Amino acid sequence: MLRPWRRVAVAILAGTAAVAAQLAVIAPAQAAAPTITIFATSKLAPVTGDVMIVYLGGTYGSATIHGKITGAAAGEVAVLYGQQFPYKKPPARLGVVTLKSSTPVYSFTVAPDLATRYAVRLFASGTAKAPLATSKAQNLYVLACGNVTGGKSCANDRPVCHETFHIYTIVPASALRTEMGKHIYPYVGVTLSPTSVPPPPKWLYLNAYHASVTAGRRINVGEFVHVFTFRFTIGNNGANFNWVTCDRDTVSRDGIGLPGSHGCGYLHRVSGTSTPYLG
Repeated sequence: MLRPWRRVAVAILAGTAAVAAQLAVIAPAQAAAPTITIFATSKLAPVTGDVMIVYLGGTYGSATIHGKITGAAAGEVAVLYGQQFPYKKPPARLGVVTLKSSTPVYSFTVAPDLATRYAVRLFASGTAKAPLATSKAQNLYVLACGNVTGGKSCANDRPVCHETFHIYTIVPASALRTEMGKHIYPYVGVTLSPTSVPPPPKWLYLNAYHASVTAGRRINVGEFVHVFTFRFTIGNNGANFNWVTCDRDTVSRDGIGLPGSHGCGYLHRVSGTSTPYLG
């Protein structure tokens, strides 16, 4: 009984294979599903691959979300979606482009207040509900805005030069409490010369030259100020100084800054001529 059953099975399988081969010949090839690339570009150089803008930063306050759609048809619709920190609401529809070719290049200008995830979806029409394709997510990060006032020449402030600066920071109202409450880390560098004005310092050192920063003081709903002071002995020398302050990013808490650590308060010194991003 076993041997004939095996012969029948082989015959059935052989017949099935033949039918499958015929179907493979006559069935038309299916078109590849559309694909969407997505990138973010701003006027600030990316840091460890992360793209950023400055909140209310003018020409630095916006970015371009762009890419290419392959395998689409003219008349189909590309839609930009954005999901802003804290990422609890569904992605919002932000922009629409009707395609004019099968391989279009798309571009959207965006200026979010907080870190935002973007994606582009392809639809058959403006009223279609289900997307034909969806891009991967593209993150865009937002840095606090601000300005500095103060500082003076040391020529009339001898033998010890005292410097005072007011550091103003502007953030969305939702991030004010977190950002204002952060510890500020100061880096200062000084060069002296008995004969001329020396070049800028090569290195800035953490907490050097009696550096001190006050706690943040609120000015209005989205702005606060720190007062930064330091001093150094100048005598009769010419002097040159530079400084930078930083705080540690908390993007996962308030949507401002970059992910990860970039050395703020951990580095003993930073470059005085080309200060890297610290956060």
